[in-house]
Amino acid sequence: MTLVFIDGNDLRAAELALIVPNLHVIVEALQSGFSTSAPEPGQRARDKVLAHPVVAGCFAEAVDLTTLDGKSMRLELDSGNERQFCKWWRETPAKMLLAIALRRAAGADLELFTAVCEGVIANKPDGPHILGWDRLFVPTGEDYTLAQLTEAGEVPEFRRAVYTQLATALGI
Repeated sequence: MTLVFIDGNDLRAAELALIVPNLHVIVEALQSGFSTSAPEPGQRARDKVLAHPVVAGCFAEAVDLTTLDGKSMRLELDSGNERQFCKWWRETPAKMLLAIALRRAAGADLELFTAVCEGVIANKPDGPHILGWDRLFVPTGEDYTLAQLTEAGEVPEFRRAVYTQLATALGI
């Protein structure tokens, strides 16, 4: 099965190949002028899919970092640079929220898959820039950021779980 991965990248595509070998993805850029200002990751993922003129099946991801009580750290991240964010928030317990919106075919209803990973804010940003906020978060039980784990070819359990749910829904 082939799906378009909207706003994805090659590292994420390689990670998906490890999780769901029978899913072939074609990475396509997000439409220019698209606003990712929706506060909730599920809505941002849906908006990416709805804004993309794909005539085939497609999906998109969105993430958010929150405090353990659910307060989004988005404003703190958007108002400063990554290094400053890590300096002020390092080792603070946090959650990484992941939402994946799936449209099986043009005109089909959207399906949403979500996962949560607990951990802490990293001491400093680390890993490939293309992996965004994954550079700022260290999952519980790990010594490296999500971005470093992805770069090393390791699949964090919460990402494996949510993409396994997606694959099951697709029957692959």
